[in-house]
Amino acid sequence: MSDLAGGRYPDSEEEWLLDGQPAPPYRRTISRRDIVASAAFIPTVTTLNVYAVPVQGGDIFQFVSFLVKTAGGTLTHSWVALYNGVGTGAALLAQVADNTTATGWAIGAQKLQLGAVVSNIGTVGTQQGPSTGPIVAQGPGVWGIAFYQSGTTGDTVDGMSSSAVAGAVAVTGQVPFYSTGTLGATATAPAVLPTMAAAVGGIPYLLLSRS
Repeated sequence: MSDLAGGRYPDSEEEWLLDGQPAPPYRRTISRRDIVASAAFIPTVTTLNVYAVPVQGGDIFQFVSFLVKTAGGTLTHSWVALYNGVGTGAALLAQVADNTTATGWAIGAQKLQLGAVVSNIGTVGTQQGPSTGPIVAQGPGVWGIAFYQSGTTGDTVDGMSSSAVAGAVAVTGQVPFYSTGTLGATATAPAVLPTMAAAVGGIPYLLLSRS
């Protein structure tokens, strides 16, 4: 394999450098450089708003962070949850504590702790019989971050503008950036995602980190 630098390819991922070179790396819905002040938006309330985030084998997460521009109003529940996919039936991995403050999260940077450490790491075992194969490490994939608030007006959060096409799907098979599902007022994320559909809407900057 030829030298990456000599071939004019970066030898370090740029977003990782801008994040301060954390170990393990952060994962995010969009680049921080794609945030546009005029594109700040309010996710639909009493709806399960799910945003795609690519993850790699070996990732470990305990926190989710985002940026709030304006507080919400007359809210009863506010929480974020992590799923192992963005489609119908994806399994819940962890949820942050429900925030029952009527105005939602405070203005500024928010860093919320998930209820459990989530890792994209499998365990390697030894085959014990003809019907039991070894467990191999899990590889890269696309998980979903669910952003949920119930009430009158949700928080305005920083992000990027929306595509005019649902989920920004240009070719069949692409993972939608944004999907929604119906969910009544609740303090608890569902164990699996309900019926989900690609949707039109801006994409918030949501960041997963180990610490």
